[in-house]
Amino acid sequence: MKYIGIVRTTNPEALGEPPAALFEAIDKQSAEAGAKLLAGGPMFKTGIGRVRGGKLTLDGPYTETKEVIAGYAMYELDSDEEMIAFTRDFLEIHRQHWPEWEGEVEVIELGDGLG
Repeated sequence: MKYIGIVRTTNPEALGEPPAALFEAIDKQSAEAGAKLLAGGPMFKTGIGRVRGGKLTLDGPYTETKEVIAGYAMYELDSDEEMIAFTRDFLEIHRQHWPEWEGEVEVIELGDGLG
């Protein structure tokens, strides 16, 4: 099954360069869990486009917000339970290797695509 994890931070001011040890620990976790990384990486600029009341508005880049999508990762795992455990461990790795980071991960199961 394919999943995407959307990583959000609640303290965008701490979004400096993540420690190298964090990425090393995530790579090790992925290998140990048998998780296949399909795509992923950090996300930097943020902006919003919306249509409301028939009007188009665009804000950004760097719109003011209390919460920023800081990255994403698409993984293939065998079950929802494995993805839940993987996400819990992923957050624990952040807590250990980047203690000033605050955030959350939203997990979404992906379909097979169109057609």
